[in-house]
Amino acid sequence: MQRRRCHFPRIDTLVVGGVACLSRLLLQSKAGLASCSAIPLTMSAVTYGFVGVGTMSGAIVRGVCTLSTPPCSAIVLSPRGADKSAALAKEFPALVTVAANNQEVVDKCDVIFIGVLPKHAEEVCRELKFSERHTVVSLVSTAPMSLLHEICAPAPAANIVRAIPLPPVAKHRGATIMTPPVSAITTLFDLLGTVVAVETEAIMKKMMTVSALMGQFYAQQRATQQWLQDAGVEADDAAKWTGAVFHCISYDSANASAHTFNELVEEQTAGGINEQVVREFTEAGVYDALRDSMDAINARVEGREAPKLNKVKYSSTLEGEASGGYK
Repeated sequence: MQRRRCHFPRIDTLVVGGVACLSRLLLQSKAGLASCSAIPLTMSAVTYGFVGVGTMSGAIVRGVCTLSTPPCSAIVLSPRGADKSAALAKEFPALVTVAANNQEVVDKCDVIFIGVLPKHAEEVCRELKFSERHTVVSLVSTAPMSLLHEICAPAPAANIVRAIPLPPVAKHRGATIMTPPVSAITTLFDLLGTVVAVETEAIMKKMMTVSALMGQFYAQQRATQQWLQDAGVEADDAAKWTGAVFHCISYDSANASAHTFNELVEEQTAGGINEQVVREFTEAGVYDALRDSMDAINARVEGREAPKLNKVKYSSTLEGEASGGYK
């Protein structure tokens, strides 16, 4: 008979665990005692603060709190977005607390995420007193680095970051573009999905344009689902299959290199159904329209006027018909 061996925790592990629990209890003394069992033993001592708790800030908080080992010891939320702040604090009481005001967030934390609406960003930041110890991460899509350096001083310019994450960071499946490549922030967003850290704001602005394609991606899925329903497929089956197929076919391009997309298009069988859709979309000008939209979005991101274009709406008719749409 095989003898079972008992494994007991090492003394140094118990000590580390005790210190982590004690540290967490002290940090949350005003909010009530937290459960030691919920605190990872190797948690970093850095603290995260969020000024403004909207959709994106909430997604980051959720993503951080659901990591097996969060990269911070505490998260402090501002009362802006009170309902979301309260809900997150209730869901993750071992890590999240809500401050009385925005300045309390700044005073208690090392890394400050600015997640307010663009129209409020400058006013909110000018009212805050940052210090040299702070790293500031702006989630405000329209706030330029020159303004952030001014309104977040005396936080070091090298530690002021612009970041544009996408909501799936909440599920560790996000995509984030950021500048400059500050290692601690790059590490954070790498834990929450894929991060591309670029050296300059000019390059970031070009890449930000791609994030505007999210809505059209869903719209394409919606149109596909509707086609299936019009063909007699039940709505739930149509939605489930459409979502599964789009997810499946994007798998091979998730970690793309310079030639990935060209190779994936070229490998479609000549004369096959996939090649047919690419050919017909090309003939209809779909990809030209995509470039035009990206040009226009990039102009908005860069704060310049978009080129004026004369656009012709796509239409199709059955052979032999003079007018009318495809039926």
